[in-house]
Amino acid sequence: MAASDIPCARDVLSIETEEPPFVRVAVVVGPGADLLDRALVGWERFLGTFDGASDE
Repeated sequence: MAASDIPCARDVLSIETEEPPFVRVAVVVGPGADLLDRALVGWERFLGTFDGASDE
């Protein structure tokens, strides 16, 4: 489900009722492989800024 498929509360809230509408929320179980790969590259780049042996 894309974020654009989820209606904004202001678009679906009826003026006649004060109760907020039920809105579906996409659940993300964990980070994706792309995010983990980018984090690893960033971590390795960060570690490369230090002087000294990398196995310490």
